[in-house]
Amino acid sequence: MERRKFIAGVGSLAAGGAAALGTGAFTSVSATRDIDVEVADDASAYLRLEGTGGANSEYVTDDGDGGTLAINLDSSNATSAGGDGVNPDAVTQIDDLFVIENQGTQEVDVSLSKTGDNSSLVKFYTDSNAYDGNSIGSNSVTLSTGSSVTVSIEIDTEGESVGDGDELLDSVTFDADAT
Repeated sequence: MERRKFIAGVGSLAAGGAAALGTGAFTSVSATRDIDVEVADDASAYLRLEGTGGANSEYVTDDGDGGTLAINLDSSNATSAGGDGVNPDAVTQIDDLFVIENQGTQEVDVSLSKTGDNSSLVKFYTDSNAYDGNSIGSNSVTLSTGSSVTVSIEIDTEGESVGDGDELLDSVTFDADAT
């Protein structure tokens, strides 16, 4: 019986302490938690970007800078056959350059933006929409978890005032937003 009274006394003390401290509202909280975030190369990242290794693999490297995808269509990457850039006043299409794969946990819409002196002349197309006017830059591509798409490139210099040594495209930024 005495034991029961002691337990009841502790309960009363706790209830009285809560009443003295208020309702539990607070002004500020700072809490430190462990979170692990690592950078992975493009082939291992949540949004995988990797060359296809196919017939046009001379134009793509997967280790452009710290394991990042690089596409090189300029004189610093002369092909084994002697080519060192795209033609002026022409349309150049290069199929199956690289793959974009969703290695994350949610469906994503992938889009891209470009920078460069003449970046509007360069378009990226998925394998299912190759060269039909629906480039990735103007439309996003929806990728479910684990799905991928192969990307081709088109450079259209017809009627443009570009010549030997002119920069067309400097960089491409890929954006993946959860749907």
